[in-house]
Amino acid sequence: MKPHVADWKTRVYCARIVAENGTLVRLAAYPTDLVMSNGTVYSTESGYEFSGLDATDSMSPSSVDLTGILNQGITREQLATGVFDNARCYIFATSWKAPIEDEEPLGVMILGKTTLTDDAYKAEMMSIVDALNQSVGAVFTAQCPYTLFDQTLDGRIIASTRSRCTGPRSNPDGPDINDYKVSGSVTGVTSQYAFTDASRAEADDWFTAGQVMFTTGLNAGLKPQQIKSSTLAGVITTHEPFPYAIAPGDAYVMIPGCRKRRTEDCVGKYGNGPNFGGQPDMPTASQSGAVGRGA
Repeated sequence: MKPHVADWKTRVYCARIVAENGTLVRLAAYPTDLVMSNGTVYSTESGYEFSGLDATDSMSPSSVDLTGILNQGITREQLATGVFDNARCYIFATSWKAPIEDEEPLGVMILGKTTLTDDAYKAEMMSIVDALNQSVGAVFTAQCPYTLFDQTLDGRIIASTRSRCTGPRSNPDGPDINDYKVSGSVTGVTSQYAFTDASRAEADDWFTAGQVMFTTGLNAGLKPQQIKSSTLAGVITTHEPFPYAIAPGDAYVMIPGCRKRRTEDCVGKYGNGPNFGGQPDMPTASQSGAVGRGA
């Protein structure tokens, strides 16, 4: 049983969306803005619509759809540049007569897929309890399951269970992102997917599966993009387009990637063979099952 519930006669629902970069959006299901006891303001949900929240005594996760009009607290630019990717949404109930932030917590959601249609968007949110439904434990694959480096290009730290390229293993001092990070500027543009830096001299596919992030220009400071391919001539192609047009002279930083192969990548490219986490020599089920047993 909850230790405290909001007054049912003046009950109102509120939501606080917190992006990974600290951006906050506060909403209240009320005709006017609500000022909480701590001074924070929750804007009226005019321009927003929640599909509703179910509360059960099971461990099945709840899902909520948030539909809204752009520029009513959330902009097209923020959605296009991934500001609210994996953001947390804290839902609670309070009284419109004496509003208190987080008075009766109702759940925590994670923002997922967002669809843009004209000047409106629809964001899917899943209860954080869904994490308990994820499979855990070691999985044996031919390719390495770990993530290269222990942080991303924009400085976010990667969980240690996925970044074992840098230990603690037999080689705890594995590849350091600062040893492989390069910088440069654009000399030619093909599209928002592809640009050229003629000064690059790395071998074909050196940066494939890596990341590139702009430090100047219209895309400066936006999230890094995954690299689809790179060539000796300095042509960099990404999986997704940058939100804004790339221009000659735009400066960038970039790191190579790992394609999860033992010989070509882990040993040949990074000299990190002891930390390879794949099992390329393990026979498949069809191979092991092909050997019959004698009578």
